[in-house]
Amino acid sequence: MSEGHPLSLSPLRALVPCEEWAELTRYPPQTYLAGRALLRQGDKGTHVLALVSGLVKVVRTDRDGRQRLLAFRGPGEILGEMALQGAGMRMASVWAMSDCKASIVSGDDFRRLVDDRRLAYPLAVMSSRRLLEQTEIHDGAVHERLAVALLRLVEASDGERSFDLTREDLALHIGVGRKAVSKALEQLGQDRVEAGKGRIDVIDVDALREIVDSGARCAPRHPSSGPAAQTVSTPTVKLEMRATARMNAPARSPRGRVGFTEE
Repeated sequence: MSEGHPLSLSPLRALVPCEEWAELTRYPPQTYLAGRALLRQGDKGTHVLALVSGLVKVVRTDRDGRQRLLAFRGPGEILGEMALQGAGMRMASVWAMSDCKASIVSGDDFRRLVDDRRLAYPLAVMSSRRLLEQTEIHDGAVHERLAVALLRLVEASDGERSFDLTREDLALHIGVGRKAVSKALEQLGQDRVEAGKGRIDVIDVDALREIVDSGARCAPRHPSSGPAAQTVSTPTVKLEMRATARMNAPARSPRGRVGFTEE
């Protein structure tokens, strides 16, 4: 677990001026009931979604049939932007964890908004942060990774503490077995997290942050670092360098193939 863990992922809404987000959400929102798919893996990418309210999970099914729960996303996020370039196919499905509202923005309108509103740079920043998120969730002890996942879930949902979520969901997200998640929940303790049947309640956010911070302080130092060097994991260092390079590059329009990411 790296020091200064990037728990705050900042949705696109936080990376652009209010008027830019208003442009993306001016289209009439559609309601998606809990359990419904907003986007489906393998479908042709014809539009993006600007999530106005609710919580979703991003799930990818690999060729061997195994599923991976890649991320949780909340209000202020853009979904499905990656399919507007390349092969144009959805790389993952997005499922509503609660009742959601999202504005549907056609591919042509989205490309125009990116060009007119200079959204390429914020989208590249968002892409880089999502890359870091994917690495960090697999870095550290299982109970630390679980704490990170729960903290990000609270953040994505704008402070909600109770979630319709199973141990299997958490296992698919952090890349371990269900038994490992049950053991990690025991380590965290019911004073921090309560897990019922299909339900997870985050009791003490501050205590979970202390666990994450403690894991960061105990992480092994990077081999090339001196005694006073920052404590980071090697995969995170590599992704941070890649992210920095991408964020410092000149912004380009989607026709120039900026790396939008849909988990």
